[in-house]
Amino acid sequence: MQLHEEIKRIKSLMLENVKDYNIVPVGNLNSRYGMRVYIEDLDGNLIGETNIVDFDNGLKLSPNLTTFMDNKSEPFGMDNAVYQYSLSIEEPYRGQGWGEKLKCECHDIIKNLGYKYATNIVRCDNKPSQGLMKKLGYKLHQSNGERDVLYLEL
Repeated sequence: MQLHEEIKRIKSLMLENVKDYNIVPVGNLNSRYGMRVYIEDLDGNLIGETNIVDFDNGLKLSPNLTTFMDNKSEPFGMDNAVYQYSLSIEEPYRGQGWGEKLKCECHDIIKNLGYKYATNIVRCDNKPSQGLMKKLGYKLHQSNGERDVLYLEL
């Protein structure tokens, strides 16, 4: 019985490292709208998508980000941070951890490009997104009561 349990454990560890999805980055993080990152199943069906853009272009895209950053008390800025926006997961895939997988893959992309922080703006009443950010370790930078600016040091 002990050998059977050991084989089962080894198989489980092997399967942990097998991805059941593909990440498809399109565009350039330093362009006007940044990089669109898709998560697809192995058959190429769309599961979800998000955008990541450098801070300079993020400030041009988001009036909310600009308003928050006027405070100038942030630990992040133009040269060390990326703004992530518009995370969406297709309806049949929601509540299954796909948003977390997509965010983590984006964190890897951001970190590999030499950035230190990921930032997001999330509506205060968006409980699923707020929960995901908390689970991933994002910290509150500022809030205006309607939206929160959250950041994660990578």
